[in-house]
Amino acid sequence: MRTTLVLLAMVLGLSVHAQKIKLVSGNLSFLKGQKSIMVDFEYSDHLMVGKMTEADYIKKKQAEAEKHEPGSGEKWLEMWRGDRVEHYQPKFIELMNAYLSKPGVTVSETASDAKYKLVVTTTFIEPGFNVGVMSRPAYIDLTLTFVEISTGKEMAKLTLVKSPGQGAGDFDSGYRVGEAYAKAGKEFAKFLLKKKAF
Repeated sequence: MRTTLVLLAMVLGLSVHAQKIKLVSGNLSFLKGQKSIMVDFEYSDHLMVGKMTEADYIKKKQAEAEKHEPGSGEKWLEMWRGDRVEHYQPKFIELMNAYLSKPGVTVSETASDAKYKLVVTTTFIEPGFNVGVMSRPAYIDLTLTFVEISTGKEMAKLTLVKSPGQGAGDFDSGYRVGEAYAKAGKEFAKFLLKKKAF
């Protein structure tokens, strides 16, 4: 049993470090000299949560909540939707700004002076779990698209896959997934700096 748990931990550990960022189209030269980037968050119409569509996942989790406590299904849905603005999006922005502070670049949802917008589209969420004796980290897949605000022209598209999220006190799925967004923001900022985008 102990050997099985050790092997499982090793496999999960390997998956945590598999995050990849790939430039799919365009290039990043347009970012030279930019000091402000607007960011907008979207969630794919085909968003998968684990092995289910988001719609099926919501139905399942609401039914489970109702079975446990009648009337709590709607509260669960409010929490699931609320996690986006309370955990996911702020964490992504916070970590991007922390790593882009050295070149003096600011990322914000309200950057009225920005020439370009970064559209962060979530295509996959693995909520993970933590039951004390065993846990699996959350992770997310994103499509990151830079758009010129005045024309709507797509300047560059990137994908970021398997951004992991875990940490102390991660019994709450919103926290776990939020940490995946934090990691994504950090790694994407580091990627832009490595590519000397600014």
